Amino acid sequence: MIKKKDIILDYNADISKARVIRINFLKNISKSNIYVSKKTGLIFHKPKMSTNKVLKFWSEKIFSKKIDYKKLTYSSENISMKARHFYCSNFSKKFIHKKNLNFCDFGTGEGNFLNEVLKINKNIKINFTEFSKKNILLIKKNLRKRKLKKYHYHHGQIENIEINKNIKNIEFASLLWTLCNCINPINVLQSIHNKMSKNSHLLVAESSRILVPFKKPIYNYFNYFNHTENTHPWHFSFNSLSNLLELGGFRIVDHNRFYDENDMVVIAKKRNLNSKPKFIKDDYKKIKLFLKKWKENSFFLKNKKF
Repeated sequence: MIKKKDIILDYNADISKARVIRINFLKNISKSNIYVSKKTGLIFHKPKMSTNKVLKFWSEKIFSKKIDYKKLTYSSENISMKARHFYCSNFSKKFIHKKNLNFCDFGTGEGNFLNEVLKINKNIKINFTEFSKKNILLIKKNLRKRKLKKYHYHHGQIENIEINKNIKNIEFASLLWTLCNCINPINVLQSIHNKMSKNSHLLVAESSRILVPFKKPIYNYFNYFNHTENTHPWHFSFNSLSNLLELGGFRIVDHNRFYDENDMVVIAKKRNLNSKPKFIKDDYKKIKLFLKKWKENSFFLKNKKF
């Protein structure tokens, strides 16, 4: 049985030998060391930077220019990201359709998901959070084009959103491809929980392929050329994502067919923090075997001529 403290220690990146195993056979696949928690089955790297430094890195480096496949800089203008946002907006359509819905996109990036939401419901009440000043200017420009004048935003870390009194009583929120990148994801979810209204829902999307059929080679999932312990420290299975959400005060009530699709998309309902969380353990031995088979499968494809 998983204890609450075990999950907290995981996200403190406790790599003591009594708690984790290091996956040494993937050292030629990932430049950052890969650990698996014996207590919960979570796969992770050990972050070395603070939240603020990582956010500055995303703001000043990763979001520096439009997508260039040769340089692999990140942008939501990438057609694959636009497709993801379109998918998520339609997956949560029954929530977005609600009249005068108070909505917040946490970790908005360049604001593409806001555009998709407004296509479904132009009367939605928009709130968003973003650390990058450049991205905020871009989002405001796009909202002006849509003649949307009333909205609230928070410039800074999600964890510090408590200081923003304008963003409150959120009925539906999104956190897309963000949790895996957060240095302190527990704090992020707790801050979001405090801003949500009773019976509200949170849409979460991740690119995890843990304990599901191999949809991409393992060397395209982990990164051998760059350290990713600060920009992508956590790798979720459905169970480990569920555990994190439970700890943050949310319970999954719906999900897509993540086991045969490329991304994992869930909708979680805000729960009373006084209620007992439901934790589900992944067997770390099965995780290790899964990674080994994924590696063997990937190198077969890499060396096979079709």
